[in-house]
Amino acid sequence: MMDDFIAVIVLYKTALDRCTTLNSLRTALKSTTSKLDVVIYDNSPNYQEVKEDFYPGLSITYVSDLQNSGVSKAYNVGYTIAVEKKKKWMILLDQDTDLPVDAFTKYTKAIAENSNQVLFAPLMLTPDQKIISPCDFKFMRGSYAKNYTYGINSLKGRSLINSGLCIATHAFSKNNGYNERIKLDYSDHDFIRRFSVHVTDSFVLVELKVMHQLSTDTSNTFESDKTRFDYYLEGSRYFQFNFSSFFFLKSNNLLRAAKLSVLHKSTYFIKKYFKYIVS
Repeated sequence: MMDDFIAVIVLYKTALDRCTTLNSLRTALKSTTSKLDVVIYDNSPNYQEVKEDFYPGLSITYVSDLQNSGVSKAYNVGYTIAVEKKKKWMILLDQDTDLPVDAFTKYTKAIAENSNQVLFAPLMLTPDQKIISPCDFKFMRGSYAKNYTYGINSLKGRSLINSGLCIATHAFSKNNGYNERIKLDYSDHDFIRRFSVHVTDSFVLVELKVMHQLSTDTSNTFESDKTRFDYYLEGSRYFQFNFSSFFFLKSNNLLRAAKLSVLHKSTYFIKKYFKYIVS
């Protein structure tokens, strides 16, 4: 069954040997004789050397993108490689996801029990046990879910974050992959919204709890928040699809700008927001 999978990990300014996701994959496969194909899409400004003997159980394809094209481009390239290798399933991952040792056992079991489904997701938790995926998604804004049910669920009023998604390659293709104009923020919500319209409005919540650290929950520097806010504004521009989405996204942008302005005691984010509105 492992031959049916390919994992796609997006890396940014993180050394391979310090990548939480890659190390958890290595640990999970230590006790098996199976080999997992892995695409590492590195958006870092420097090329890294992959030492294959350091990652037993992993067959790694390393892609260096010095231009930092974003997560959407990374997952689309991962899909192309998946097709070349005749893979049935893609598991999308970022660099900060700590997968438990039984992750692939849980994925394969869920797929076998729900053979007519094409989208699977683990229960993603923050270190303080908040549910970040599946998340409630209303007014173009994601929020922590208050409850969950394993098995088949509806995407109505919900969304999923990128990391941990297990998608049938044919369904990824039917959804036309990720929108490469959305490089980071909203890439997952855009993909899932289109998926619910063009592929299916259901997904399977796998009996798998995964720890994940949201970047918005960590203390960032002024400079890093400036960069991230640019991605946030850019993502919202290409995520809007009707008047109500336009209105709610602009409102959310203003709230984010106000929050960051207070946090950093700077008018930069408010000014950036109004400059974005005018443009």
